Amino acid sequence: MLNATMLVVASIAVGIAASIAIVGPVTQLNAWEYGTGIAIIRNLYIPSIVVAALTILAFFVSLFAARHRSVVMFLAATAVTGAAVVPYMFEQRLAANPFIHDITTDFNSPPQIKAAADLPRKNPATYVGAEKAPKRDITIAEAQKAAFPDIQPVTVGMPMGEVAQAARKIIEEMNMDVLAETEDGKILTIEAAYTSLWFGFVDDFVVRIQPSSDKTRIDIRSKSRVGVSDLGANAQRVRTFVSKLQDVAR
Repeated sequence: MLNATMLVVASIAVGIAASIAIVGPVTQLNAWEYGTGIAIIRNLYIPSIVVAALTILAFFVSLFAARHRSVVMFLAATAVTGAAVVPYMFEQRLAANPFIHDITTDFNSPPQIKAAADLPRKNPATYVGAEKAPKRDITIAEAQKAAFPDIQPVTVGMPMGEVAQAARKIIEEMNMDVLAETEDGKILTIEAAYTSLWFGFVDDFVVRIQPSSDKTRIDIRSKSRVGVSDLGANAQRVRTFVSKLQDVAR
């Protein structure tokens, strides 16, 4: 009876782990909408934690009462516990970040998404910071200011050419693909895109470089093509880029 119970628990654990693991790749195959994939992960949040706890308990029981099952239970416990981290982190990041997906350093004149404007997307390329943020009584721009007050325009004492060269290198280091590079007067704009490995989500990333007195000003924008909340991903991408650029400018 004990052995049968352990095998059932192990089977459920492996099933949940496999279900979480394939959500991203199946979403990339367009088998369902991205929202369905997110819903599956969220729905597996509590079950994955409960089953992980039961599997860990079963593993310790197997060490004393069914040693020949201990390896099976250890592997099952490892699989489901590792998989449970995904929905757990998802829920934590969802709670910690506002329901926005468009981050910019310039609210009045955000860098424009042009090269990717007509590519497949659910979210428009235009900036809608004056619109009300989902689940909030403030605007999208205000929600960003409240959550990420450190995201501001960057000014460095480097010539525009050197800044552009550094920006291209950083974009490559951050595993983004350059889509276009344009010049309008003294303003240089680099447009890129980041594609997440697991779900295949695509975010647009724009760097605008222009002279500012005797220095160079850099404005950045990062926006998800789909989704309501980006779980803070775009803000983190902007912060990473700024940090790397400031390291170069020192």
